[in-house]
Amino acid sequence: CQICYSTKLIEVMQLGSQPLANSLIKKNSDYENISKYPINIVRCEECTLLQIDYIVDQNKVYHLDYPYLPGITPTVDKEQKELCDYLNEKLNLNKGELIVDIGSNDGSLLKYFKEKGLNTLGVEPTNIAKIANENGIDTIQAFFDKKICEKIVVDKGKAKLITSTNVFAHMSTLGDVMDGIKTLLDDDGFYAFENHYIMEILNKVQYDTFYHEHLRTYSLLSLTKLFNMYGLFLFDAQIVSRYGGSIRCVVSKKKRAKTKRLLDLLEIENQALVINSEKTYADFKNKVQNSKNQLLDLISKIKSEGKKIIAKSCPARAVVLLNYCGLDNNYLEYVAEQPSSLKLNYIIPNTNLEIVNDDILVKDEPDYILLLAWHLSDPIIDKWKKRGIKSKFIIPLPEVKII
Repeated sequence: CQICYSTKLIEVMQLGSQPLANSLIKKNSDYENISKYPINIVRCEECTLLQIDYIVDQNKVYHLDYPYLPGITPTVDKEQKELCDYLNEKLNLNKGELIVDIGSNDGSLLKYFKEKGLNTLGVEPTNIAKIANENGIDTIQAFFDKKICEKIVVDKGKAKLITSTNVFAHMSTLGDVMDGIKTLLDDDGFYAFENHYIMEILNKVQYDTFYHEHLRTYSLLSLTKLFNMYGLFLFDAQIVSRYGGSIRCVVSKKKRAKTKRLLDLLEIENQALVINSEKTYADFKNKVQNSKNQLLDLISKIKSEGKKIIAKSCPARAVVLLNYCGLDNNYLEYVAEQPSSLKLNYIIPNTNLEIVNDDILVKDEPDYILLLAWHLSDPIIDKWKKRGIKSKFIIPLPEVKII
């Protein structure tokens, strides 16, 4: 187990060998030599952590040309502002205090803290760090570890708050990351993070969140154990809407009483993940298989009627869904992505599907649009209906439906 080192690991399901979700292919390159790695999901009987059992070298996963930019998606940008406002108020942050964001990407979260007069610093391993610096967000291009944290303490002092959004489950060197957090935090400091949440994954059949970046899917039971191991205290948690259902956690260096909402969530987990774990995961596996079959049946039926189907949006989870379901250019014509995306004009590995500017939709008007960013379905559908699109939208999860 990646947290408690137990060997009592039980297989939940396999999604097969898949390419890295954010390693796209340039057009006219060699499609035959695509590296694939297994996605086998296992659960720990001791601490309930859900995890994949094959870890790819992080330098391959988070390569210099990593193409994800959270700031270009209005909904995500709005969520970043909301998180900043929430933490600023809840933790009574003061101007000039140091805020460090792990995996800070384009600095879209830190820009809101900076606007409030806080001293901000990002730590980002990919070349997107350069974009953040160009936009005025001070960013170190490096992986977050104890050594970097020791340097930050010397240069800037200790942090009042460390943040990470959809990052804490990604880093393979978890022990080094934890040592870094403890080194960097002020004695009265906090670590706040959001990540995919095990109960939301199970309840919404979100198998598309299992890919080589997401090494761990946390339960609060496993997180409590992890932070206790390092003398830190998880004292608050709540479910938020980000990425189809995430958990927002706040951790402190000082011991604090657990909030009622954290205790209530722990009790729900105890029932599902400890007392009824076998049934919980058997039901989940069946739902995943049924979802795949229903989606394939629907798309095959539409194709047999001579209708045109394209896909919309290319978050990392899209690559998992397409590969697991075997949906390629025999089923779909292309994947439409917003004009500011770094993914335009690339090919999704193993599918031969090109990612194109979504302005094409107005002229092309396909019969059906498979919405791969289904967790953002409401704002996406609303946007395109306002632009006059008459296409029907296929929502693949939590259950297959047409809108």
